[in-house]
Amino acid sequence: MAIAEIKKQVSIFLPVSQWRTLRSEAARLGMPVTELCRQWIIPEIGKLPNITEIRQG
Repeated sequence: MAIAEIKKQVSIFLPVSQWRTLRSEAARLGMPVTELCRQWIIPEIGKLPNITEIRQG
């Protein structure tokens, strides 16, 4: 049986005008805003240095 990875929540504050644009795009694509944000953020996280690389640095 696979062990589920522990998850943490991320919150951001946006101006209402930007939030409306984000919500509109998510609705256009037929997905929740959270899923749209995941699709944008996850590829960028891979570009960040790994925490173990920083500690060994």
